[in-house]
Amino acid sequence: MTPHLRAFVLCSCLLASCASAAAAAPATAPNAEATSSPSEQARLAGEFRSGVYALADDSMEGRGLGTQGIHRAADWIERRLRALGMKPAFGKSYRQPFDIKTGVTQVSGNRLDVVRNYDWQVPDTSWVPLGFSSSGTFSGEVAFLGYGIDAPALDYRELQGIKLKGKIALMLRYEPQERDSASRFDGKKPSRWSALRYKVLQARERGAAAIVFVTGPIQDEGKDRIPALRNDGPESPAGIPVIQVKASVAQDWLRPAGIDLRRFQEDVDRDLKPRSVASTGTRITGTVALRASFEKAENLAGVIPGQGALKNEYVVVGAHYDHLGYGGEHSMRPNEHAIHNGADDNASGTVGAMLIGEALGRSLAGVPDRRSILIALFSGEEVGLAGSAWFVQHPPVPIPRVAAMINLDMVGRLRQDQLIALGSDTAPEWKDLIDRAARDASLHVTSRGDGYGPSDQTSFYAAGVPVLHLFTGAHEQYHSPEDKPATVNPEGAAKVISFAVSLGEGLASASSRPQYVRASSGPAMGGDSRGYGSYLGTIPDYSAMESSEGGVLLADVRPGGPADLASGTASAPRCARRSDSAEREAVRRARALPTRARRRRWATGPMRSSTRSWSRERGFLSIIPSPRSAT
Repeated sequence: MTPHLRAFVLCSCLLASCASAAAAAPATAPNAEATSSPSEQARLAGEFRSGVYALADDSMEGRGLGTQGIHRAADWIERRLRALGMKPAFGKSYRQPFDIKTGVTQVSGNRLDVVRNYDWQVPDTSWVPLGFSSSGTFSGEVAFLGYGIDAPALDYRELQGIKLKGKIALMLRYEPQERDSASRFDGKKPSRWSALRYKVLQARERGAAAIVFVTGPIQDEGKDRIPALRNDGPESPAGIPVIQVKASVAQDWLRPAGIDLRRFQEDVDRDLKPRSVASTGTRITGTVALRASFEKAENLAGVIPGQGALKNEYVVVGAHYDHLGYGGEHSMRPNEHAIHNGADDNASGTVGAMLIGEALGRSLAGVPDRRSILIALFSGEEVGLAGSAWFVQHPPVPIPRVAAMINLDMVGRLRQDQLIALGSDTAPEWKDLIDRAARDASLHVTSRGDGYGPSDQTSFYAAGVPVLHLFTGAHEQYHSPEDKPATVNPEGAAKVISFAVSLGEGLASASSRPQYVRASSGPAMGGDSRGYGSYLGTIPDYSAMESSEGGVLLADVRPGGPADLASGTASAPRCARRSDSAEREAVRRARALPTRARRRRWATGPMRSSTRSWSRERGFLSIIPSPRSAT
């Protein structure tokens, strides 16, 4: 969950009797009508409503890590799994305990020195360890690797021929030509080649003793800043020290080699030719000393055993049950200490997953050959998919036996019967299965995308499992104290549950399993980004997925927010066509707003001319990146 535009889309199995695969129908078909009858829909809606009210009650304290409320939530989930007749997934237990890294702080001993004709210490205010750095001491000559990118497919190799064994690798953050829409690095969007961990991995594997990042003058805009030390989520540390220095410090190190950082960036932007330097004439020594803090967490899971020839294969239906507790950096209101109930995110998915398991247990009971159903409820999603990653690394059943995974994240706000199913490109069988399930549940389903995205399906897809992420769309209450039980749509959730049950029936009873399709571009490690400015106050329309008009389709704007105010008064009709002076004023207003810490950021920018009319039901904006900071 990084502060970059890539994170706003929760982007991103499967056989029924599809024409594209020669899968035979089961000998005894599951009861496809079981969840679609009016009486069953009413029952599901009632069960869903009561479950969400229980799990998103104030007593659960927002199910935040480190609260007593998340332990109460785990107790409630275990009782429900037992009551629904599911078997414990972890031997005799429904629980899988693990530790989550929740913070990182510097301890005494951090130091950075330059060794030339005389030694001098770099001030603590001019450098900082990065959150995924390992602790340790380092010493060596500085090698300048430009942007640190080795991309043979793009014919750009800054590490080629550079001997890094025992050296300190100094490199720029981001990537060349990032302001050029025709850049081979994915235009103006940060590409995976700019990801910090990717760059660290490339240099570490070549023997670098430590990594030093610097934000170049073009991105830093002459402000000579460094980021604050922050937790980098639950991911493993880099294995070597990783720090960032101010541009003025890096420029001093490069001066003996005759390198000017701004000119270097301008030259590379112009001709895209690597200009790495193996020896800068500067030696540095340093020590990074960090202490990580951890919280105890638990995944929970129950199993509905299969039978016959397929019983040792599994269909996983999963959801995360943790949320933001009392708020914090991922909240839309980071400075407000208030319970974030997380009714839609993700009490809805948690309750929905268990009701899907209950329904599948009944509808598949008469099928002689069927896969087992594993209902998995993860913790730690909000801090970086920690629970699902642990689950996949320490699975209760071998991952190769998992035929598919269905993830439910924010499924409680169905509108106009529009459901989003992300990950349908992960197996060719998904299309027919989705089409049939949509007909059964009377839903309009938008589906596409690979299995990568900021929710728990990513952990399974990376392990080779076809996945599908069900999602009913973003809304104004996302990651705020207003995401309360009264805002969910129980009747809509019952339709989503019926849809998922139909998927599960096809997956569990098909004679052959879905064929995993690897994403052509590999995992999007997430391009490095300075973050995007200032709060715009818009709600994306995920059902549209993309627009041929080149902009971002919106479902709504936040009342009184900058996008609302930029169009006039909060109550005035919106109009997408604006004069140049009005566009400039919209940008000025948005940039003047304070930065909001959030999991998903939108760039600030003016409204552009468009043939679409602006309304509360559907608006259209072109988004223009505006750097928030140089960190």
